[in-house]
Amino acid sequence: MIIPNLIVADMDRSIAFYRDLLGLKDTMSVSAAKDYSPDGLVDNAVFAALNWDGAELMLQTRDSMVEENPQFAEPPSGGPMGITFIRGYDPKLVADRVPAEFHIRGPETTWYGMNELTLRDPDGHIVTLALPTGEGQ
Repeated sequence: MIIPNLIVADMDRSIAFYRDLLGLKDTMSVSAAKDYSPDGLVDNAVFAALNWDGAELMLQTRDSMVEENPQFAEPPSGGPMGITFIRGYDPKLVADRVPAEFHIRGPETTWYGMNELTLRDPDGHIVTLALPTGEGQ
């Protein structure tokens, strides 16, 4: 299993995007003081795991990430370097709920038979929600 761990500037803002707009469920979190909740959010979380139908995503503040991995002290130049692709998620479920400033592309049906909605989260990470249409995949 591959689980992306995205560096975020504001944990509450990022959780609001992924949980409240996209519908992922918060599954666990950790505070800077290492308080741990295996089934939801702690106050002042620096790490959180979210889940949607088996797809997992981790969010971690830069300070927390740097504490464990000093090489992340300086953000990379050039912006996002990849896309988190969540297959099986119907873009129509959130397309109207997500504010326009987060939309990059879609929802649209691709030539390879996926209905896709590509978004930019509050930290600039690119996320594509995709559902097979039954053709071409």
